[in-house]
Amino acid sequence: MMSLHKSFLHGLCCAVIAGCGLQACSAQAPAAEVEGQVDGRATIAYLLGCQKPNGAFGPDGYAHSDLAWNYPAVRALVLLGEPIPRPRDCLVNGVWAAFREPDAHRTNLHWDLYQKVQLNRLLHRAAGLPIAVFPGQRDDGRRLELGNRWTLKFEDRKGAYYGPYGVGVFYDVSTLWYTVSALTGLDGTIANSDLAKEFLVARQSANGGFVDAYRVDTPPDPTAAHLVITCHAVMALRALGLEVPQRDACVEFLRTCQTPDGGFRWSPSHGAHSNQADAWYTWAAVRALDALGARPRDPARCVAWLNGLQNPDGGFGDRPGWDSRIYSTYYAVHALQVLTGDARNAIAAKRVSRSVAQIADGKYRIFQAHFKSAADLAGSPADMVDEVRKMGLHLIGAKTEDVTAARAHAADRGYALEVLANPENYSHKLRWLGGDPADHVSNWLVPPQLSADERRRWEQAAAAGRAGLPWEAFKQQVIRPALQLGTVFYPELDFSMTNAYLVYDDGLDGQPGYNAFLAALGWPAWDWVRQTPYRERWVGKLPALADGDAHGDLAKWRSRPEKQRVLYLAAGHQLPHFLDACRNGRTVCVIRDGREPEGAVLYGTRSAVEYVKRHPAQWQWWTENVGRKP
Repeated sequence: MMSLHKSFLHGLCCAVIAGCGLQACSAQAPAAEVEGQVDGRATIAYLLGCQKPNGAFGPDGYAHSDLAWNYPAVRALVLLGEPIPRPRDCLVNGVWAAFREPDAHRTNLHWDLYQKVQLNRLLHRAAGLPIAVFPGQRDDGRRLELGNRWTLKFEDRKGAYYGPYGVGVFYDVSTLWYTVSALTGLDGTIANSDLAKEFLVARQSANGGFVDAYRVDTPPDPTAAHLVITCHAVMALRALGLEVPQRDACVEFLRTCQTPDGGFRWSPSHGAHSNQADAWYTWAAVRALDALGARPRDPARCVAWLNGLQNPDGGFGDRPGWDSRIYSTYYAVHALQVLTGDARNAIAAKRVSRSVAQIADGKYRIFQAHFKSAADLAGSPADMVDEVRKMGLHLIGAKTEDVTAARAHAADRGYALEVLANPENYSHKLRWLGGDPADHVSNWLVPPQLSADERRRWEQAAAAGRAGLPWEAFKQQVIRPALQLGTVFYPELDFSMTNAYLVYDDGLDGQPGYNAFLAALGWPAWDWVRQTPYRERWVGKLPALADGDAHGDLAKWRSRPEKQRVLYLAAGHQLPHFLDACRNGRTVCVIRDGREPEGAVLYGTRSAVEYVKRHPAQWQWWTENVGRKP
């Protein structure tokens, strides 16, 4: 049972955004104290509360179900010894994923295959159905047969947006693990396990950890060894019945990733801001150590740390104090099961509380923004400005380098509309931690009215972005100076879950990583939290943006700002007010979706989402009575 106690915190809260030269000062909003008595039964209740009317599971607080959330919910409940309600419906309706919708981007297909196999194995008996896994992005009637003999094949990703996919095809350590696990999970055998061994051994560093190295011409850099990559390498080798080379060194690498608090981070010593204890890293460490016949240095402290992730709703967060998610709940439950053999009882009975921020009514106005929007209408920036103002927008990032004419027209007409250059920096390239080349990694708002010195610094950052720097240098030479001048900086593509954890977590707490993420993109999949489900982790932690990715004028791309926008709660519509809202958790990404109670999916902090839900007439632009000019 949860209880709510309101306490009003007065005064001013001034938060210095470390390392970025930004300072946000605002009156502290009223806070609510949420308390709950929790244990393993509360965790079960939280998970069962995520089951949707169709029998499959989906993210808490949303109407949709999806394989990407169905599998971890089912797996966690099974580990807790809880029967799955309506198992047949759960399986039949729970194997579809948003990134397999028509015209969706081809993301996560190896992960998808792995989850389909695991879900079938968990539910097929209770559902009274045979194991039936379709291998492709579309269900075209093909099924993978049980007991087949499969051949692995490596294909170079070559910096492509999405890596190559086919049954048996892999392009990095993680896709190798998902492939091997899926095929052996179908009682299959691998004809050429020596290829997997050769690929993985070449990526083991001298410290025993594994590096997701793009090239292995030289020995892997030990500082790039990553706990999750090490877990995937260990699990793949063990699934193939192969021994892990340098077993003792590998165990030591994993053990030294444990923090004094008991959780695990991704590296023993890397200085990145992202290198902090996390539920996923802890799950990966515990599983890998178990596969190696070992345990953490301090198992009891690990169990205690995992228990510290539990929230009053019974679920678990990714880090202490973070909101519950199905994924972080699954990671905690599975890790506790491996550590204790009894996850249900390992979740200690306890009373937990959390302070939840609130936003007082009347304190802010609700403004609307859209990014990488069309820069003109039939060739006219002025006509574009007139039209987006009619649409009720207050800030647009136009996908162009030059908005001089558009800004002048808005000023001349007296519009409460901020028009900013929001180019997609196609020429910007970088290399991720293991050396993978990447593009589509740089989007920013160009601050208006830069001084000569500020313009010089901005142009230096832009030039550095074209140099193909490694991520650590890209952060310091491109992202940091841009953030110091006042902007949001986000990629279109983050390439993998392991990489996303690094690059977005590097931007938390005002640090110079990405300080926003793309939640809505102007392509038919629309909802990119569903398209790339791991992005759910940063909802409420970083601003979730709606990006039209316009490739033409507004006449062609009008459907994008009609479908998706960002609401920001602020005192004014200009860029500084928008950035203040971003820093202080007052933005909400809105994606129209008739299946949701509000007619849209809402991504933002709990306090901001609750605020906009209380005032729909101020922002539901698709209704006739919406207030166009706050």
